Amino acid sequence: MAVDWKSAYAEMHAAGEAAFPPAALLDVLQLCRRLFQERGGQGVAPADIVAAFRAQTRRDFGPLLGAVLEDWRLQSPEALGRAVLLLAKYHCLTLSPTDTLAAFAAHPEPFHAP
Repeated sequence: MAVDWKSAYAEMHAAGEAAFPPAALLDVLQLCRRLFQERGGQGVAPADIVAAFRAQTRRDFGPLLGAVLEDWRLQSPEALGRAVLLLAKYHCLTLSPTDTLAAFAAHPEPFHAP
């Protein structure tokens, strides 16, 4: 069982499931934890995670956004959903039954238009 995200990433890597770079997963993890805290410990819907990720990455990376998202393999809400589900699988996040890949994919607009 993973104790922290670094241990989780090491377990993912050993299992051949490290589909995203560590920086990408850490960014997603920190975003989800921040949203959870801002909502006073209430659950965060996939739509809220998608919107917050979109806003944060645009703010953080500006004109480099496309390159960063390509490097991170997080160019779509569905990819973000896969990252969130992976973090949950390795016990970094707790999800509700409605936090599914389909719930993330329901917001198909890419994060960055080429």
